[in-house]
Amino acid sequence: MNLKTILNSLLSHKKDILLVISLFFAYALVFGQSESLQFHEGYAKVSNQGKFGFIDKTGKIQVPCIYDYVHDFENEFAIVRLQNKYGIIRKDGSELVSIKYDMCESFSDGMALVRLGTKYGFVNESGEEVITPSYEFAMSFNEGLALISVRGKNGYIDKQGEQIISPKYDFALPFSEGLAVVMNNAQYGYIDKFGKEVLSLKYSMASAFKENLATVRIGEKFAVINKAGKMITLPKYDDVRSFEKGIAVILQDGKYGVLNQNGKEIVAPKFDMLDSFTEGVAIYRQGGKLGYINSNGKEIIASNVEQAKTLYASK
Repeated sequence: MNLKTILNSLLSHKKDILLVISLFFAYALVFGQSESLQFHEGYAKVSNQGKFGFIDKTGKIQVPCIYDYVHDFENEFAIVRLQNKYGIIRKDGSELVSIKYDMCESFSDGMALVRLGTKYGFVNESGEEVITPSYEFAMSFNEGLALISVRGKNGYIDKQGEQIISPKYDFALPFSEGLAVVMNNAQYGYIDKFGKEVLSLKYSMASAFKENLATVRIGEKFAVINKAGKMITLPKYDDVRSFEKGIAVILQDGKYGVLNQNGKEIVAPKFDMLDSFTEGVAIYRQGGKLGYINSNGKEIIASNVEQAKTLYASK
């Protein structure tokens, strides 16, 4: 076979050859990763020669590997970093938010917190910088308001940048279920979105409301209260974790148990360790025994040594 025949043969199969080459590089890119691929919204981040981009589930590169680092896509957008600056891109690789900020968070309540130098501001989902970075501290929007700090005092702004609650608190948390934790003079309480102190600042510590309940510290012990300020439990616990699907893990005298939202102990404190519940079960340790407990308090002891080792290794 002469050279001309070979060249003609190659040209006739040009598309097939290009397909094979592209598949080879896609394979090398995907399977050459040091960690397993994790797809989010149909895209997985990949790296090539120290740079990051994204592929889809067919292995096709959708965003070239040009960034120093990328975060997973979340609600159609991804945070990217290039030369120590941050921005946000769309799934087609186009920039939504210019890569110019020193910090950038994911969108929350339609707004993304950004920092330029030492000052914080916000951009919206159209990529517009609607609140110029001017605050010494800020937290993401939640329930229509964002916590901001001015001269060491904390208050809240709306999405137009208007101060709804003037900065006057030594400490504050974002709104949760219509109320926010605030603190002055080491005393904690709760305000509503109009700035009214609905639960007076009288607690030595307080958590955000979740499932209409919150944990407060009275003296040296913790209690659970509702939004009316009524105590669901006496202040007798050393810790009470947030409620999840009607139950919370409690700690008393070094032992863990489980509490329901009516203040009843489903499981009296007796475990040396009790993990948070996931899909209705949690891992416990009691003495040398490891096992699971479900949300009704039923114990499922590890059936053999290997299972126990697996449970313990996960801790």
